[in-house]
Amino acid sequence: MNGSVTLHTGGRWHACLLAVLLGACGQQHIVQPGVSPERKHSWEVAFNRGDAAAVAALYAQDAQLVMSGSPPVLGKAAIEATVRKMIQSGLKVRIGSQRNLGSGPLAYVSGPYAVLEREGGRQIETGHFVEVWSNHDGTWLIDLDVNAAGPG
Repeated sequence: MNGSVTLHTGGRWHACLLAVLLGACGQQHIVQPGVSPERKHSWEVAFNRGDAAAVAALYAQDAQLVMSGSPPVLGKAAIEATVRKMIQSGLKVRIGSQRNLGSGPLAYVSGPYAVLEREGGRQIETGHFVEVWSNHDGTWLIDLDVNAAGPG
């Protein structure tokens, strides 16, 4: 999660992303929240309690995790292995949710995040994330998770 990729997060960027994602569905009814706040928050909770399998369970089989300065992590098993290494290093995360919109089977969630060196420790990274979720047979799963380090 270190690197120099910049993700511009202004309101126009969000509006364009939403229009492209939700327009592809042919849906016009936008709901908020798109993904239940409890389900979204479960990523942070599972990570901070050291449960890489529970974090990975939030991703689709062919999901992608993209972090600044690193090649994309492809697939649920690889995402679980990556998250497990992060957890084993002692890191903790704080994840906000500024936008959570959906239409039909697609939703996107975005907001700031912070990485701590350990519980109660020094903040070592901040940034912004965008997640694309889709409804897989009644279960909301992350298809694409993009994290960009930098001023959140």
